[in-house]
Amino acid sequence: MKKEWTVTDSMGTVHKVECRMGGFGGNKIIVDNDSYKFKSSNFFIMLLDYRIDLPGLVCNVVIIGNKIRLAVNGVFLDDGTPYEPVSKAPTWVWILVAVSCVGGWFFAGLIGMCIGIFASIFAVQNALQKKTVPAIIFFAGSIVINVLVFFLVSSALL
Repeated sequence: MKKEWTVTDSMGTVHKVECRMGGFGGNKIIVDNDSYKFKSSNFFIMLLDYRIDLPGLVCNVVIIGNKIRLAVNGVFLDDGTPYEPVSKAPTWVWILVAVSCVGGWFFAGLIGMCIGIFASIFAVQNALQKKTVPAIIFFAGSIVINVLVFFLVSSALL
């Protein structure tokens, strides 16, 4: 995946900022042909807040999950919303991830654990964006689906 932007600094110089995800070269941010490798600050989903200082500009490349955005001087270029530094996911999210995955394993085996992992990815992504209600809905949905799978599998076995 690749995303690129052009920004003009206070001296009128145009800079090219590019973010490349994956591939043989790994994850890179390229600013005017200078390459900087990066790793996610989270083991579960891609999470990055990379600061780039240009003359008169402060740029932040923000990656949460598969969404790549650039903020220039505190404003995201794609939708004009204000930039907020990316924080760590709250502790309650990791507790619910464990409950969702382990509970899914006990209710529906490997299928249930995969459902828990899938729902957890989206829930963590929403929690990092400070969207608490959708995060809880993903966890609740995974539990409901796992219980339904449990009853379908157990009724088929009888």
